[in-house]
Amino acid sequence: MISIKLARHGLKNTPFYHIVVLQSRSRPTRKPIEQLGTFNPIPNKDGSKDISLNFERAKYWIGVGAKPSESVARILAKADIIPPRPRPGMPNPSPSTPIKAPTTPSA
Repeated sequence: MISIKLARHGLKNTPFYHIVVLQSRSRPTRKPIEQLGTFNPIPNKDGSKDISLNFERAKYWIGVGAKPSESVARILAKADIIPPRPRPGMPNPSPSTPIKAPTTPSA
């Protein structure tokens, strides 16, 4: 089985991650099948975190059946490649049920 994981690189207290495709039982430090992108969790001066991702290859590996880890799934959900995972304890409206805006009583 193939999975998509984050492989940690960088120095102590300055992590830097590669988004990689590899066999699910192998360690993330082994040579990956393919590198899809990078993720820098340390915010820039403007407060944003750098993510570079090859969208076409990520869609291909998801289509082939690769399972993303939880952290990679959040990144892919923000990129609209996969639907977001449901959060525990939060109600999940069905896709056919439209979300209604709150109405205020007329005075």
